[in-house]
Amino acid sequence: MKPLTLLLLLAATVLSAEPVQLRKSGNIVTFEYVTQDEDTITVQIPGKDSVLTYKWDDLDQEWTKKNSPKVWAERELLLKPAKEEAMEKKKKAQEPEEDPFAKEATATDTKSLLRNLSVSMLDGLKGVQITNVDFILKEGEIEETTFWKTFNELKAASKPTPEAKEKAEMADKSDKADKEMADKTEKPEAKKTDKTKANSQKSKSSTTNNPAKTPQRPEQFKTLEENAKKDYEAEKKSFAAIGYFRLLAEGGVKAKTTWAMLRRAPDDRKVMITMLRKYETMAGELAEKPDAKASRNENLALKKHLQNAAESIEKVNRETLVMELRLTNDCQTLLSHLPK
Repeated sequence: MKPLTLLLLLAATVLSAEPVQLRKSGNIVTFEYVTQDEDTITVQIPGKDSVLTYKWDDLDQEWTKKNSPKVWAERELLLKPAKEEAMEKKKKAQEPEEDPFAKEATATDTKSLLRNLSVSMLDGLKGVQITNVDFILKEGEIEETTFWKTFNELKAASKPTPEAKEKAEMADKSDKADKEMADKTEKPEAKKTDKTKANSQKSKSSTTNNPAKTPQRPEQFKTLEENAKKDYEAEKKSFAAIGYFRLLAEGGVKAKTTWAMLRRAPDDRKVMITMLRKYETMAGELAEKPDAKASRNENLALKKHLQNAAESIEKVNRETLVMELRLTNDCQTLLSHLPK
């Protein structure tokens, strides 16, 4: 027999014929106590054989607690396991459940480290904040057509496997933009007809008083800028470290334009540097593992390449006015390690 059950039986024996005051609907009656459970109490009218059972929820429990402390003490013994169970459930409900995705994958060898690194390099980044694209163009000394072409290519390169078709579409859009820009800026040649000759003096006079208007900015560029601003505010995160690295590794105008964007993307630089430093530490730890002596040199080399890449990204800021060649080299080296 369980100790609690035995204790309750003993208490019931002691409390037999114990007077108990019950209050219901404002009326108070004194009964002889018989027994109780978690939900009800059974009593007997003094001098009679009949017994009555009442639900605790229908009674004034505070009155019973105050006026029949022995009966109430037995009730508390009955309720104790239920209370403890309820408290345990509440405690468990308050404890945050472990998120299986929050547990970081641990690299056991160089291959798994590089696999995890390639996944981390696909994490979404906000991209460049464009308040006025003219500032970026002047600082980077780049044409707007080149900027938007590279901007779209950076989005495509930030995906796991940029499709050739998508790249071709981007190039096609850029070619159309080039043509549109050329059409708007190109001055039509005047036809040397008799009428134009007759009006040449008048034209010269009017151009003297009214200087030639600067070519208007294509609507396509205005739309691209507005959409870029909206995407940034909405935190669409269409860019990734892998995209920056791929374009920076290509060198030339494309790398220079990407560098100009990265200069104005401090949040992206911070995330990339933190990620590179983390994997640099992990590569160093792998190199020191006793059971990984065979790959020690490989891990140390990888650690150095991650360190170099992090340092190169750290040097990109608004104060640096020239892109260093080392940035392209470091991006090329690190990309050569990643699984194809």
